[in-house]
This record gives sequence, structure tokens and C-alpha cells, in this order.
Amino acid sequence: MNARRVALLAFLSLALAFPAAARPPHPDAGTTPAGWVPVSTRVARPGVHRLGPVRLRDLPAYVPRAGERPVLIPNVFPGSAEIPGDRPGRREASGTSEAANQRLVLVQPERPTTPTTLDEGTLPAIDVRFDGPYDGGVAPPDPVMAPGSRHVVVLVNLVMAVYDKQGTRLSGPTSLRTFFGIPAGFNIFDPVAVPDPFRDRLVVGVAARKAADEDSRIYLAFSDSNDATGTWHRFWIDADAGQPGNWADYPAIGLDRLAVYVTANMFSSSNSYRNASLFIVDKEAGYAGETPDVTTMIDVRTSGGGSPYRLRPAYVPAATPGDAYFLVYGNNAFANSFEVFRLTGDRFANPSLTARSVALPGNYFAPGDADQPGDTGVPTLGANPWNVFWRDDGTLWTAQAISGSQVTVWVHEFDVSGETPTRVRTWELSIPGKDSFFPHVIPDTEDDDFALMTAFCAEDTFVTGRYWNVGADGTVRAAELLVDGTRVNGSDRHGDYFAMYPDPSDRNRLWMIAQYMKNSSFSGNSIVASALFEEAAPPASPPPVPDGKDVSGEEIRVRKNGDGTVTITWDASTCPAPGNHLAWYDLAAIASYQVTSETCAIGTSGSWTGNAPAGNVGVIVVSDDDATVEGSHGVDSSGNERPSVSSSCGFTSKDTTGTCAP
Repeated sequence: MNARRVALLAFLSLALAFPAAARPPHPDAGTTPAGWVPVSTRVARPGVHRLGPVRLRDLPAYVPRAGERPVLIPNVFPGSAEIPGDRPGRREASGTSEAANQRLVLVQPERPTTPTTLDEGTLPAIDVRFDGPYDGGVAPPDPVMAPGSRHVVVLVNLVMAVYDKQGTRLSGPTSLRTFFGIPAGFNIFDPVAVPDPFRDRLVVGVAARKAADEDSRIYLAFSDSNDATGTWHRFWIDADAGQPGNWADYPAIGLDRLAVYVTANMFSSSNSYRNASLFIVDKEAGYAGETPDVTTMIDVRTSGGGSPYRLRPAYVPAATPGDAYFLVYGNNAFANSFEVFRLTGDRFANPSLTARSVALPGNYFAPGDADQPGDTGVPTLGANPWNVFWRDDGTLWTAQAISGSQVTVWVHEFDVSGETPTRVRTWELSIPGKDSFFPHVIPDTEDDDFALMTAFCAEDTFVTGRYWNVGADGTVRAAELLVDGTRVNGSDRHGDYFAMYPDPSDRNRLWMIAQYMKNSSFSGNSIVASALFEEAAPPASPPPVPDGKDVSGEEIRVRKNGDGTVTITWDASTCPAPGNHLAWYDLAAIASYQVTSETCAIGTSGSWTGNAPAGNVGVIVVSDDDATVEGSHGVDSSGNERPSVSSSCGFTSKDTTGTCAP
């Protein structure tokens, strides 16, 4: 091809490509931002055990056997986290006004607002609904799901399945024991799932324990591609490494550009609560089928020295300044503040964890049971937050159920962009005669509108899930049930997971899962639903995928050298040119594609060895013609040319025509 028609050869993240000894120093290494308290933790390197790759296989539908004894898989609740016996009943929570309409009220006495009424049907309705897999021998089902660009993967205790975006089951239900390769004798519980928008992959997991051997594990599986019906790479983490005799319960999962994060409550062999632990997993190795690095931060503490029972890791779908990561904790019983944690530094060398208490509008109390038809209540499981979502304006969003005139929801927005985290605002959802709990929130990308999904029930409404579309002023612009429940929940447990994520192919589309009762009053069914947040076209330019997979060109390869250098190789024969150069990008500002540094005149050999710039960077190879005209920096996944603002290689013009495909 014409040497002047030169475009992208490759683009990939190097942030996790370096071994611990060779990684460049992190910009935040060794620093504690003002307003944050260093959290003292013990760091362990647990054994990680690699299992062979596996594909999903179908199992026959669950059919109860004669005389079968149902299995109840409980989470363990420490006495210290339970609500005191003299807890208040339902009452008007601090900062609310008399309930008159279905509404959200800003809970800020200094900024009073007028409650707004429900305006049904003004925004897109749920347009996809389907049941997830069912296992009638288990309660609660703990339904979770993760949407990929092609599929939706759904897990419940104790099976999983994959569906297309219209709800057609493509594979499964598959036994979690079989899928993860969990030996006999281990109790299996609490599945988790998370989509990775950076890599167009999926991550699923489950906890397992063999009490007789004091063996506690967290199993994780990483999809090999965006095909959830294809190959998965499986591993298990020695969850009690560094704390023998303890076992991991109630895992929660989060993710950012650099790693997967799993938190767990750790209990002694006698089921006494011991501490909260954070497991940081190298996702890039997991996707490649290589044994991943894992850092475990043991006995995480709040800024006041407390133990954050049910510590929640954030879902972070965009690069953050300084590659900071966040977690949130809210007391299970009662408090007047939340704890925000900030993780910085090299995740697998010496990460730093700091914390800060952020005041809420007033005291909150955990709710009691929610109402359902009949005389039995539905457990709401306390006042902890259930999900945490980071938005790329530097805010964290989360929600909790509290005791109010009904079981009520508070939605919080925290600003974590500066040196001191602050609460921006809190909304309260209060509906006369209706109970809402297990809340999950996702903010709009353009303003302070947000979506909310909760469990929902009343004396005349069987427990199910409900989707809310809420304006920044508190107006409930649309709301609807995910599905009608048909039975009471008689199992003494409900949930207790659920999930809500944006579609990685369209941030305007939301996916959610909740429990409802249909087949029996013991084991719940799961309902998956999807809706557009607004009537808007899909984004014209989807978030770039920093690995070259979605653009034409030859993928380059990076080899880590023992002396701290890297060797980059590419197929120069497909793009003949007198010379090439490397353009390095700061991934914290990846959307702009502005070149932060360039390595010039590396010739035509198709190989270069040297030092990468410090920080978290990506690189592309650009070819030039007669040292005066450079080739295009290629196109992003929407087909738009990547701009270059650097002139350090001295080119006088740029040829943007053509492509360089192998």
C-alpha cells in the first residue's frame, strides 16, 4: 500500500503490563490527600489457583424430587451489626415532610423543595423482560447479572445462564459447582457479576466454604471475549490467607480500569464477625488465562477505627484522575454519616487506602420488615448501601433503605473530586402505603437525573422490583414494576443482592435484576429487565476500547523485560514506510487522545525497546513518509480520526487517508 496511507497499527493499555518490580511509579504513590485518614491494614498475597478454561453447559430444568429437603443458604449477621431491641418503629425520618404524593424530596433543610408528584408514562417504558434461571431448592436466590455488548449473564444460587439482549436463553442453566470447578464438600453461596466496559468482557464469581477444613475461597471467572457463551478462565483465591480460621461471606464486586475489587465480611469458624477484607485482582491476567496477581487488604477500618461491615466497592466505568478508586460504607443499624474510602497507588505493589466520614442530613435508622399481603413481613436487611456508582464528573452515587413513615430510600450524591469528600445532595423516596428497599442507583451521564431500582411491596402488593426514572429536582418522571409478584415470600429472606448496570454498548440503556415470588413461597424467581433512560439515540462515539480490537490495523505486542524496559513489536511489513514513531497517551485523559509524549525515529524494523513514560499510558505506532508527512493516528471505535496535538517528531503535514490493515 502507499506509504503515505498509514494509520493505526495498534493501541493498548500498558497500565497493568508491568510486573511489580518494573512498574513505573504511580502519581499518587506515598501521598495522603488532605481530608482523608490513612487506614491501617495488613496486606496479604493469597494463593491464587488457576483452573482450566471452561464453557457453559446446559443442565435439565430444576424439578423437585419427592421428599427433597429445601436448602437455605444464609448470610451470617453479627450481633454487633443488628438493630438494638428497642429500635424505633416506623416514623417520620429527619428532614422529610408529610407524605402526600409519590415523590422524591431533597433532604436538605437549608434547601427546602416542594414535593413533586408522579408523572407516569412520560419516558421510555421497560421494553425487555425475561426470567432468569431458577433453582427451587435454595432461598434466597441472590440474583445478580451483568450485561455485555452481546449477552446478559445471570447468576442465582446455585446456577447461571446466558441470554441474548432479547431474553432468549443461549446456554445454561449451568451448575455453579460445575462451571467454577468447585470440589464436593464445599458450600456455595453469594454469586457476583460485573461487566467490564474497558475490555468488553464479563467477570463472575461465587464464595465457597468447607467448614470442616477451615477452607474459605472466592472463585472468579473471566470471559475470554465478549462472547459469554464461549470460553471462561477460572481461578480461586485463598480467601483466608493471612487470617487463618476466618471465612469470607457476603462478597460484593466492583471494577475500574485497573482491577477487579471484591469485598467480603470475614467470620471466625464459630461465626463471629472479625473484619472486612478487600481483594484486588489483576483482571488483565484473568482475561488472558494467566494466574492473576491478588492483593488482599485485611481488616479494613473506617476513619474512626470501626469495621465496615458490608463494605461496598464502586463500579467505575471511566478513567479517574490519579487512578483513584472508591468504596463506601454505611452502618447497618443507625448512624448520621457514611464512610468514603479512597484507594490509590499501584494495586499490586503498595496500594494506599484512606477514609473519610461524610455527614448525612440527619440520623437514620435501619428499617424493619416490609409489608406484603398476609401477616408475614419481608426482611429488608438493614440500612447498608447496595451499590456504588462513580460518574466521570467526580461524584459517587449510592442509596440505602431507612426507617420512615414507610420503608424509605435515601439516594446520596458525594463529590470526591477534591481534597475533601463532601455530600452534594440527598433525595428521599417516600410513598404512602408502599415499601422500597435494596436500592440501586445509576446517574445520568449528562445531568443529575438518575435511575433507581428497588425491591417493592405493600399490604396489597406482592414483593417484586420497581424501576424509577427521576429528575434532578426530585420529579418521578416514570415508574413501573419489573413484573407482578404472585406469592408471598415465606422464607424469612429476600434478595439479597440484585444488580443494575448500564449497557456497555449504550450508556443510555439500563439493565436490572430483582427477585419476585412465582414458583413457590420459599425460593424466589429472578426477573431481568431493560429500559432506555431517555428517548435518545445511542452515543455517536462510544467509549474507546484501549486495545485496538475495534479499529482496523495490526495489534502490537508488549513484552515486559526484567530491567524495567518494555519491548514493543508490530508487523511493519503491512505498512511500509521510511520510519515510525510511538505516540504515548495518558489513559486518565483517554477520551481526548492528546499525545503526552512521543518517541521519534524508531525506524522500520517493527521492534522497539526502551522505557515507557511514567504513569498509566497507552501507545500506538504511527508511520511517516520522508520525515515530513506522518500517517494518521488512526480512528476510534466510531470511525473518527484520533487527533494529534504533538509536533515533537517534526512533521510538517499529516496524511489522514487510507488504513493499515494486515
